Amino acid sequence: MKILDDIKQAVIKGDIKVEKKTADLVKEALAEKVAVKDVLEKGLIAGMAYIGDKFKKNEVYVPEVLIAARAMKSRHGNY
Repeated sequence: MKILDDIKQAVIKGDIKVEKKTADLVKEALAEKVAVKDVLEKGLIAGMAYIGDKFKKNEVYVPEVLIAARAMKSRHGNY
């Protein structure tokens, strides 16, 4: 599902150079009646898992992990 891929990419990129911020994409997905479980597992958690794998391979460093985590946390914005 495209919206879930967009959420994943927004987390991976830390909301930098993306068309919509993570929180906005999550709101949009929920408005489209996407299951919360899917938003979490296939969007947010999938994005962090990707970053975690990159970190294990020393392809990204702590700052990139923190930026992605901050983007994921942004989903807790005002709904």
